Amino acid sequence: MTIPPSAADLPPSTSLSLALVHPTAAEKLATWHLNCQSWRGRLSPEAYVRRESVLADQTLTRNGGITFWILVDTSTPTSTPRKILASCETYRKRALITRGNNQVEKVVSHGIGSVYCNPQLRGKGYAARMMKEIGMKLDTWQQEDGKRADFSVLFSDIGNEFYSKVGWYPFSSTHIALPRLAGEERDSHNNHLPAAKKLYTSDLADLCSIDETLLRSEMEKFSSEASQVRVTLIPDLQTYEWHHAREEFVAEELLGRVPRVKGAIVGMAPGKRVWCVWTRTFGDNEAENVLQILRLVIEGEAELRGPNTGFDGKLVDLNGSSREQVLAAASVLSMAQHEAAEWAMQQVWLWNPTPWTVRAVRELCPSARIIDRENESITSLRWHGLKPKDGLDLIWVANERYSWC
Repeated sequence: MTIPPSAADLPPSTSLSLALVHPTAAEKLATWHLNCQSWRGRLSPEAYVRRESVLADQTLTRNGGITFWILVDTSTPTSTPRKILASCETYRKRALITRGNNQVEKVVSHGIGSVYCNPQLRGKGYAARMMKEIGMKLDTWQQEDGKRADFSVLFSDIGNEFYSKVGWYPFSSTHIALPRLAGEERDSHNNHLPAAKKLYTSDLADLCSIDETLLRSEMEKFSSEASQVRVTLIPDLQTYEWHHAREEFVAEELLGRVPRVKGAIVGMAPGKRVWCVWTRTFGDNEAENVLQILRLVIEGEAELRGPNTGFDGKLVDLNGSSREQVLAAASVLSMAQHEAAEWAMQQVWLWNPTPWTVRAVRELCPSARIIDRENESITSLRWHGLKPKDGLDLIWVANERYSWC
């Protein structure tokens, strides 16, 4: 049992008696019951709690993959239930990093999610205190031989200011949106595109292995300056499974059916493949439903576009194989539009598009524009490692939706 905090008997956020600890099973359940009021969407409170329990028992999250944290006053007598001042969770993530050379290291990173403070306690500094504490914890949390971590990430739904003040700085947080498209509309509008094949869960493991190799190659190729550090979270199978467990639970609760199609691919020849993996996100109402592209892979794109990972507003003319790859990307995105229509998703979102992906989107919707998110899912990163002598030029490679947690 947890007692609702009373402002009259709470310590200040600067108190030395405050500490970040792991909740008991009852306290963890209490945090879910509290934050469900903000995040349950169309789920009932009971279903929301069941969903969180399911997500905490995935391959990604088992065996210490997820860690739950609460900020409490340690001066509370042991005979009295602790008052939860703020809460969050961290996810262990496989990552790659290069430090100004061509050596790619595999490291452990963390994503932070479900940062929450009881509405009755907001404005008192507890959330900021918790984030400062979690920042220090993650310096060495789950690192081998006491080594220092390199970076952690989070995704802000409250703008840039709060998290910047406690050490997580915003990175590019743009997306490009496509409307949903029913099957007959798709066939009539996009018959010039190569045929795409649907992807299912059983198809993803091999593609994840290929993708990790491609990312490693990209990191090796473009890291050269001493001050440049390039990081990426690995889009592995356990990450996709966690996203898909989330969509499947909500779909079954709301619609009584489970989505089976997880993405689309064009081509089978190595070096010529284009594929994407997606997930469906169900909003507070149907108008807010979005099919999110977790990851879009265009083989050969990195070599031809160079080290820049974002869209700079320029679209150069493409010829030959480059043009073919862009049309293949348009085809898998067109299938995403169709899948969005099948599941009452209003739009398809693609995070931080590259010039090639922008061109692919505009094959389908010439008026599509880049949207800069200012208040939702702002990708943010904290550097925990040592800084190079000449300063830190930090690049987040593949800053795409699969990283979200």
